[in-house]
Amino acid sequence: MVIVALAAAAVQLSAKISLPAIISDNMVLQQKSEVKLWGWADPGEEVKVSSSWSRKVYSVQADADGKWSVYVKTPRHCAGQELKFLSGSNGEETTVENILIGEVWLASGQSNIEFWTTPKKGSAWMTGMEGWEEQIEDAEYPNVHLFKVGECWDHTAPHEDCKGQWVVCSKETVQNYSAVAFLFARELHKALEQPVGVILCAVGGTHAESWIRDEVMRKDTIYNRVYRNYTPDKMAPKGYLHKVPSAVWNGMVNPIVGYTIKGNIWYQAESNAWRAEDYAPIFVDLVEDWRLLWGQERLPFYYMQVAPYSQLPGKIRMEQAKVWEGRMLEDIGMVTAIDAGDSLDIHPRNKLVPARRFTDVVLANEYNGKIECYGPVVKSVASRGNELVVRFDHAKGLHALLPSGERSSVGVAYIHVAGSDGVYYPAFSRIEAGSLIVWHPDVKKPVKVKYCTEDYCRGNIYNGAGQPAYPFEIK
Repeated sequence: MVIVALAAAAVQLSAKISLPAIISDNMVLQQKSEVKLWGWADPGEEVKVSSSWSRKVYSVQADADGKWSVYVKTPRHCAGQELKFLSGSNGEETTVENILIGEVWLASGQSNIEFWTTPKKGSAWMTGMEGWEEQIEDAEYPNVHLFKVGECWDHTAPHEDCKGQWVVCSKETVQNYSAVAFLFARELHKALEQPVGVILCAVGGTHAESWIRDEVMRKDTIYNRVYRNYTPDKMAPKGYLHKVPSAVWNGMVNPIVGYTIKGNIWYQAESNAWRAEDYAPIFVDLVEDWRLLWGQERLPFYYMQVAPYSQLPGKIRMEQAKVWEGRMLEDIGMVTAIDAGDSLDIHPRNKLVPARRFTDVVLANEYNGKIECYGPVVKSVASRGNELVVRFDHAKGLHALLPSGERSSVGVAYIHVAGSDGVYYPAFSRIEAGSLIVWHPDVKKPVKVKYCTEDYCRGNIYNGAGQPAYPFEIK
């Protein structure tokens, strides 16, 4: 009888339902969707899922590996909800509490989105965002919840789960959280007046190939160089295993794949700058594969054109632009930090500007916000005697912003023209009827023009909405 009792107890214990870290107290679920929930139980175990917002009970059976998943319909935005997960064999129940139903965004990339709101003790580079003391005073938002995927990389195999927990946005919880992600969540919440959740998945010093599945990269020779140069045996002695292809995908992305989100804000490319010529197709591979695996009908990506820095090849910004300007993908948008760089630091402390630009592009494209979210982008270039006339889209209120803060029709910086010989000269310029006119007395017949293509520059062409013009090079 004792043996039978012990066996029965063991069965009950093994029948316990396990949930991934991301499905836990304080979680945020995408509103008006069928959200994916998943976990583990004994093979063949029946799992019943119920919610506080519906009378419907969902039933699913764990597969031969003990995995189960179910899609649950969510209502419009609300707070204070809960989910119950019930084991069919022993009636054991797991409850997830304080759930928000609202808008869920993923925030991913490398160090400039990982960068903490406040200074990190002992860190030489994570020095806190500009004005952090003031910003954390505006951080008490019970209807904004934040999740941070714990840093983990593994080049051998995908992980099933990650470390992390959902926290309520507060003065305390945002201190060691991404400045850009926190500010984005806060500004989006203020604009929508709805609950917002942000999932941070970021690791400094990672190139795009760290974030892509091995199965995708093995099919294309464009990845041969990274497989050759970033092998585990080369990276381990340097402490750079996060740079091994697929390492971050395996350890941090795979555990959250399928968690229903509205979209992704992406801030990464600095580590690809020294082989920038490959970036556009690599980024396309990344986006297409994430969309495939998330399995959502639509998964928008909004990405940051990286900030200028004196030791970062400016070519990377031009390659990033190809994806959006060349329409290589649908449901994407690019915002820029061309005017917010730091010549001495690859991690500019001004994080409010990129966060607000992410917010603008998301509000305009996903929530019908009546705002201009893009800066001037070149539409055409025409010769006119010894001048070139550059016309833009998104150019209403086109002006140059002088160091004094004054708007002007002259004084554009980092603009150059060249003739057919390809020799560039710093251009004279004026803004006239919404177009940029450029010339140089030593270039009798200009045919080429470029703007902000240097490694470090500080763009100063804006439209009336305060959005900066994108760098360009017209040959």
